[in-house]
Amino acid sequence: MSCDFTPLSIGRERVLKFKCSGCRGGASIEQSEVCMRGVVEALVEEPGVDAVILADLYEREYRGAGLAALEELVRAHEECRQWPLRNLVVGECKRCEAERKQLLDQIVNKLPGSPLKARIELARAVADVQAHAKHGAKKCGECREFFAGHALKPVLGTLKRVKLARGKGRERDGYGKLLQPLVKPHFSTSRILVEAPAEARLVDAYDLGDSEVRIYCQPNGLQHLYFLIPPEYKLQPEQVSLLNRARELLLERHAEKLDFSDPKRSRERLERLGSRLMTQLVIDDRLEQTREEAERLAKCLAKFSVGLGVLETLLSDGHVQDIYIDAPVGRSPVHIYHSEYEECLTNIYMTAEDIESIVSRFRAISGRPFSEADPVLDLNLQEFSARVAAIGPPLSPAGEAFAIRRHKLTPWTLPQLVCNRFLTPEAAGLLSLLVDSQASILIAGSRGAGKTSLLGALMLEIPQKYRIISIEDTAELPIAQLQALGFKVQSLLVQSAVGRSETELRAEDALRAALRLGESVLVMGEVRGPETKTLYEAMRVGTAGNSVMGTIHGSTTRDVFDRVVYDLGIPPTSFKATDTLAVAATIRPGGSMSRVRRVVQITEVDKDWKNDPASEGGFADLMSYNPVKNQLECTPALAKSRLIATIARKWGTKPADIMRNLELRARIRKTLIEIAAETNQQRLLEAEFVTRSNNIFHELLEKQLGRQKNVDYREIFEGWRAWLKEGIEGAGRRPLR
Repeated sequence: MSCDFTPLSIGRERVLKFKCSGCRGGASIEQSEVCMRGVVEALVEEPGVDAVILADLYEREYRGAGLAALEELVRAHEECRQWPLRNLVVGECKRCEAERKQLLDQIVNKLPGSPLKARIELARAVADVQAHAKHGAKKCGECREFFAGHALKPVLGTLKRVKLARGKGRERDGYGKLLQPLVKPHFSTSRILVEAPAEARLVDAYDLGDSEVRIYCQPNGLQHLYFLIPPEYKLQPEQVSLLNRARELLLERHAEKLDFSDPKRSRERLERLGSRLMTQLVIDDRLEQTREEAERLAKCLAKFSVGLGVLETLLSDGHVQDIYIDAPVGRSPVHIYHSEYEECLTNIYMTAEDIESIVSRFRAISGRPFSEADPVLDLNLQEFSARVAAIGPPLSPAGEAFAIRRHKLTPWTLPQLVCNRFLTPEAAGLLSLLVDSQASILIAGSRGAGKTSLLGALMLEIPQKYRIISIEDTAELPIAQLQALGFKVQSLLVQSAVGRSETELRAEDALRAALRLGESVLVMGEVRGPETKTLYEAMRVGTAGNSVMGTIHGSTTRDVFDRVVYDLGIPPTSFKATDTLAVAATIRPGGSMSRVRRVVQITEVDKDWKNDPASEGGFADLMSYNPVKNQLECTPALAKSRLIATIARKWGTKPADIMRNLELRARIRKTLIEIAAETNQQRLLEAEFVTRSNNIFHELLEKQLGRQKNVDYREIFEGWRAWLKEGIEGAGRRPLR
């Protein structure tokens, strides 16, 4: 049987593509002897290819280590089928030559399709020949020893070096782990590994809807493998065939309905259309598919037509925080940042077709150009609550590359950040107090340190009576969720720092407009450009509203000062309008490969300095990171803080009362976390409940202030706890202790 294949040039690669439709070989090298033989024989004719592709309902691609193992088998077969024939017999005796040639031919001919079986049979033949050499005539015994030593054993030695000829157990079981094909159904363009590496160790597994996720530890122990099996890659052949036919009909009859500019609406329309196509095909061909199965296949059709394909499955995993696709595409797998296992390789490989499709979607969604003239694109995928940064040639000479940052579906809250040890209850209480006191706060840190997450959590601490105006160039703050919770938020989206669309307003112009919108808390997604001067002018003269909060890049308070003053051109005296700096960082405890996110400084900016707060004592750390305890700790400066004294004067009370207020806020958050764990109700830490909790705190405080001068914080805590107990028990939960 001769396999039908075509040598192709795809980009810079040479590929052998086999047409396997209808072939009884099975379109799988690892599962089919016939298929493996056909590929090995083709590699004899076409050496030096970069990949072998077997195309059927499922397409299997072999490259890298798997292709190298096949090429090793090719070389072994070429070596073994000629040279051993010179050493069949000793001298002129030809009596056993034909029999021995037949034996060797039978074994060597099995090698291209069943290398493990060939090695086992050869080892058995060596043992049989050597056993027979001890019997009969001496001359015949010497001839048999010669045949075993000069023909069979050299071949056996060659096969022992061939990876595909090693192993134990059932004959074809180990081939998949060695060859590691990349598999995709015909309707998809992304390929996945379906076999985990043989040396990988399973450390975790969980279900993701209909998908299965396995986490493996790599042999070096420094990086994990995120192994995903999406449901679309486990469909039965008849279901794949049905999907392919529906997809062809869709492209033939309804291509104009593949609108990428409005993904949600397009998805809904295509799911309805796909459902009709599936139903028609099932009924016309009398296929054994239920209505539920047809609906599921219609969703799959939409996912791989107007959606993001297998990337959508990654984005549905709450543990996946970042997704990276590096250029050149397909050379390395997609890799991710996992909330528990940090940086992980995946078993997913994108293709040039994937990238072309993704780029088209991103252009349509963003409405911005992405080409060699504009090689940078920043956009939001609202449907998946994610942000995309894309680069292309000539900035990325090897092709397009993407980073997708997935936002949490619900806003982070201070109790949740405390649970993650990002900060302590005392730090949460201090930051809540500063927000309530209308202090100006800059949150600093490197990319991925948690700046935006903390800023979103602090927005929940703003009393709901106040109006909020947010300014962002890429929508990352949880504006819609805050509005749904009853916060009064006006969002302004400005010109991207990388997109530079002429239809979008510049940040400094948007800030001036925001300052004219009336009394509001001003939240800046990131402080980084010419708008900073306008912002500090407004802060100094008091026209910035109740409070100002924002994020800025910088690893220390000194970095923030240098960036604001020297990079952004703000006079040092204007920097004094900043009340507090909170610095977040990613830390590698003890120098380990694992990373944790922590707030490492909460610093008060004093006002009694002239040129440089760092050298003139203008920075006072109210809390600082203790590496031994791996958490923030209060410093002596907190008890004598000028900022606390300023808040006391504004509120007409004493610094000691402000400190008790701070302690109560910390205690409430700590108690909320403890009760959430005790009752197994993580909803108590979500934004909706935390907002209600904050409102109750303010109501209880207002009631006391309305009837007495001195606040009894213990009474407020007991009132809050009674509200919490009533709410939990009223919902049918077990009573609190």
